[in-house]
Amino acid sequence: MRLVLVAPRFPFPLDKGDRLTVHHLVRYLGARHQVWLACFLEPDQDPAWVDELRPHCEEVLTVPLSRGRAYRNSARAVVGRTPLQVRYYADPRMRRLVDDLVVRVRPDALYAHTIRMGPYTVDHADLPRVLAMQISMTLQYRRLAAETRGPAGRFYDLEYRKLRGFEGPFARRFDRVLLISPHDLRAIERDPPEPSRVVFNPHGVDGERFAPDPATEKQPGTIVFSGNLAYPPNVDAARWFHTAIWPRVVAAVPSARWDVVGADPVPEIQAMGADPRITVTGRVPDLVPYLDRAEVAVDPLRIGAGLQNKVLEGMAVGLPMVVTTIANEGIQAAPGEHLLLADDAERFAAEVIRLLRDPDLRAGLGAAARRHILDAWSWEHHFADLERVVEGLVAERHGHA
Repeated sequence: MRLVLVAPRFPFPLDKGDRLTVHHLVRYLGARHQVWLACFLEPDQDPAWVDELRPHCEEVLTVPLSRGRAYRNSARAVVGRTPLQVRYYADPRMRRLVDDLVVRVRPDALYAHTIRMGPYTVDHADLPRVLAMQISMTLQYRRLAAETRGPAGRFYDLEYRKLRGFEGPFARRFDRVLLISPHDLRAIERDPPEPSRVVFNPHGVDGERFAPDPATEKQPGTIVFSGNLAYPPNVDAARWFHTAIWPRVVAAVPSARWDVVGADPVPEIQAMGADPRITVTGRVPDLVPYLDRAEVAVDPLRIGAGLQNKVLEGMAVGLPMVVTTIANEGIQAAPGEHLLLADDAERFAAEVIRLLRDPDLRAGLGAAARRHILDAWSWEHHFADLERVVEGLVAERHGHA
C-alpha cells in the first residue's frame, strides 16, 4: 500500500506519547508498505533528527511550526466553535503540502494522528481516511477542568465545551476512527462515530528494550514515577503523591526513596528535589536503568485519559506497580494479578508500603506484569490489527471503484 501519514510533530525524541506511537507506526508500516510522513517540526526539534526516520519512509516532509502563528490562531478561536488545539495546528503551508502530496503520490489511504491533524485529510473523501483520535479529548479536558482552579481551569473548561460539540461530529466524517478503549468512545458526549467505524487500537511497548536486567542491583526502598513532567496530568499526579501519599510512605518506611524521572520538570516538581530522599532527574538518555533499579513504580494519575506509557513500560520491566483506576483505564490490567489499584491517598500509600515490605509480593506481581505485556501489549500486536483494517478499507474502496 501507499500510505500518507500526517502527524502534529516530528516523532522524535521519544519523550511524548504521540511521538512514541507515530515513530513505531512509521517503522512498522515502512517495513511493509510505502510510507510518506508529513508533520510539523517544532522550534526545539533539530532538523537533523529527521534522518532518524528517512530509512523507513519514501519521504519525510516537515513544516516548521510557527508558535507565533499558532498562538494567534488559538486566540482567534476563543470566540468560535473550533477547539483551540485544532486551530493551533492550522497552517496553510501544511494544507498545501498534504494536498500536493495526495496529487503527486496518489496514496491508497490517509492516516491523520489526532483531531489536530484531521482537518488536513478529512476533505479527501475519494480516499480511505483513518483518524487516530487515540483518546477522547472531551474526557481529557472535562477532567482537567474539574480538577484545576484559576485561569488554567477556565481555559480547560473553555476547551472542554468546544470539544464536546466538535469531537463526535468531526470523527463521523472519517472512514475509520481509532480509539484506545471503549471507555473513550463512551466519553464522546455528542454524536459519537458509528460503532461499525470505530476500531479500538491501543499502542504498545517494546518488550525487548523495556526488559528487566538481572545484572542491575535493586536500590532498596526506591519508588519510581516517570513521564513528561511538564504535562499537566503528570504534574498533578506528582503533586498529589508528594503531598498526600509520600508522607505516609516515609512515616512507615523511613528508608524509602522516590525517583521522579522525565523531561522538562516544572519548577514545582524541581522543588521536590529539596527533600534528600527525592531525586528529580530531568531528561535522561535512557529510562530503563531507573526502572530497573527501583523496587516499586507508581502512577497516581487523577486526570487525563487514554493509555499510560509509564504503566506499560514499568510492567514490561517487571516492576510491581500501584496505579489509579484512571491510569489503568486504557490497559485494563487485572488488579491484584498484574498490578495494584488505589484511588485514595490512604489506600495508595498502604499498597506502596505493602510492596516495599514484601519481596515475594513484589516478585510475583512483577513477573505476572511482564508476562501480560509480552502476551498482549507489543507494538506489532496492535499495529498488525491496524494494518488489516487499512488493507480492508483499501480493498473495499477498490471494489467499489
